Amino acid sequence: MSALVFAQRKGKVAGTDSIHVKGKSFLVLSDTSIYVKRDTIFYLPDSVVAKLKKDREGRSAEFYKKLKEKLSKRKVTKELYDLFFNDTSKPKSSIKSFDGPTDDFELYNGRVINKIQIKRLDPFGTKVTDTTSSAKDTFSKLGNRTHATTREFVVRNNLLIKEGDEVDEEILRDTERILRRLPFLRDARVYIVPIKGTFQVDILVITKDVWNITGSASYSDPENFDFTITDRNFLGLGYEFENEFPYTTDGKPNLGYLGTYRANNIKGTFITGELTLGRSFEFDRRGIEFFRNFITPETKHAGGIEIAQERRLNARIFIDTTIVFNTRLSFQDYWYGRSFLIHEDEDGSRTNFQVAGAYVVNDFIERPITTPDTNQVFVDSYTRLLSVGIARRKFDRSSLILGFGRTEDIPLGYLAELTLGRENNTFTTRTYFGSQLAYGEYFDRVGFIRPSITFGSFIENEELEQGVLKVQVDYFSFLYRIRRTNLRQFFRFKYTYGINRFSTEFIDINDERGVRGLGDVTLRGTKKISFQMETVAFTPIYFAGFRMAVFGFLDFAMVDNTKERLFDNTLYQGYGVGLRFRNENLAFNTFQIRFGWYPNTPAYVANYDFDFSGSRNLELNGFRVNRPEVITFD
Repeated sequence: MSALVFAQRKGKVAGTDSIHVKGKSFLVLSDTSIYVKRDTIFYLPDSVVAKLKKDREGRSAEFYKKLKEKLSKRKVTKELYDLFFNDTSKPKSSIKSFDGPTDDFELYNGRVINKIQIKRLDPFGTKVTDTTSSAKDTFSKLGNRTHATTREFVVRNNLLIKEGDEVDEEILRDTERILRRLPFLRDARVYIVPIKGTFQVDILVITKDVWNITGSASYSDPENFDFTITDRNFLGLGYEFENEFPYTTDGKPNLGYLGTYRANNIKGTFITGELTLGRSFEFDRRGIEFFRNFITPETKHAGGIEIAQERRLNARIFIDTTIVFNTRLSFQDYWYGRSFLIHEDEDGSRTNFQVAGAYVVNDFIERPITTPDTNQVFVDSYTRLLSVGIARRKFDRSSLILGFGRTEDIPLGYLAELTLGRENNTFTTRTYFGSQLAYGEYFDRVGFIRPSITFGSFIENEELEQGVLKVQVDYFSFLYRIRRTNLRQFFRFKYTYGINRFSTEFIDINDERGVRGLGDVTLRGTKKISFQMETVAFTPIYFAGFRMAVFGFLDFAMVDNTKERLFDNTLYQGYGVGLRFRNENLAFNTFQIRFGWYPNTPAYVANYDFDFSGSRNLELNGFRVNRPEVITFD
């Protein structure tokens, strides 16, 4: 206490700073925490670092104490108080202490991090909640031996903390989320280990790898299929090496190749570098990209640069003929963004104001003849975009949503974004305007709902051109449990309205864009509406690390392919069932077997579909401003 000079002394001591501490608060110093009952002024040496923390528990207890005193004056109200409230008059310790590791970060806000320990677990037979567990069977042991374990420095590079920092509960939670999002980790936990008798703590980071080799395949017929082999953790460095091999008999070469090498978080900067090289019958591509997103609300700077050249085989389908031609595009994209943290709520929500600018170049080296009225989508263009937005977000942890048991972070909050721009193309100069509103919340006993509305359009001669309006609502229910089976319901509603689109621009309702498993090139137009429903039962069936889910789906969709008014067109339907298999210890996509029945397909299209494919590991959209871009027509 020698460092403190209380307010009863007259005047200010030389070389000190005065701090006014309100009653029922904590004055937190580097090595101690002092509870202040009444308003007091402290004089501290200017070299001493101090923080103030409200005693929320104490103030809450004081409120209920006064409430009890008032209600105890009458017998009836006293009995009502005893019925609905616990007695808060019993003394409680203001500062709790634990000898073992804990993830209750709030208790240790402001304490100094002494040491950070990393514990990396093999993919098979281990648990982040029980680090003593290990592989028992021969296959698990063999899988662990053939796995490239993540290097310790890779994990450290993805931490937002370092030794000597003060504990900040939100930064620790952000760190957990960043680790869980890495493609080569199944799960991650951050624990605080208090050091007795000091104001310091150690941090224990536990990560569990997924087996680094993954693959996927899609099969249409013996003449058209593709397969992919990927190393998610090349040499344990956290880099990805993806190799896709499309096969077709429609032209040469029959067997194509697309390779992507992705370096995640280069030297701890959270900058990702990506190199692509590919050649096949339908496309050639060479490209390089470096980018960094707003990975957390604390991230101030984001940006990217991409340079690529791509040849693509285009097919323009008409009722009685199909025209095939090549295009070759040279593409450049440069963008930069700045984020400002403007508010933090007690529930962990953080609000950011974000601004970003982009410059995009599309230069066609090979293309069909273009005029102001023909093939406008292939004109050279130079586009400048500026977006501003405000985003509020927090995360809740859950499971059995998109994964089969791993920890998943549900983004909650809202986003309001406005984009303005100017495009110079081969024939004209036009203005661009776009906006987006999105909201997401999880309601008890109801589930998660995320409605969004998006609008964007170019403006030329005071008229909208290439405009689009999109309304979408995503929903999933809370988890129902029937004995050992967990069920969850999913819905997606989507409405898209094209405004003065070019004559060659269409949207369709095939497969995931409308009715799953449906495929017909004539089911296209400029307006569509779709509703997809899916019920998933996560079963207790477990074999060789694979878990099984049973699902049923029901899809409805409509597109203005024959009549101008959308609701005058045929309502296409799809009904089906399927199985999904996933091993969370592997980086493999989910395997899916699906059977669908379609009661009203066109006469030349089969009314059933059997599909075996690798289902993508989808991601819930968060709430943040990213690179400015023209809203897509899909």
